[in-house]
Amino acid sequence: MADEELKEKAERAIEMIRLAADISEAYYKKPLRIAYSGGKDSDVLADLAVRSGARVEFLNSHTSVDAPETVYHIRRVFE
Repeated sequence: MADEELKEKAERAIEMIRLAADISEAYYKKPLRIAYSGGKDSDVLADLAVRSGARVEFLNSHTSVDAPETVYHIRRVFE
């Protein structure tokens, strides 16, 4: 995938996050809530959300089946 195409996709995703955050604020008077598992997809979404500048909250539900490395990663990300 070309760099320019990747940048366009990231910008489109950021626009959609801003739109979703605006809708959440308008209808619920709360920030957009994003589920975070600690995996690579969650890391990408978290990065895009932070870059969007939108007001968001990240939610993680700790389970007893998460690999220790995943738990450590989540703790590091949200220090």
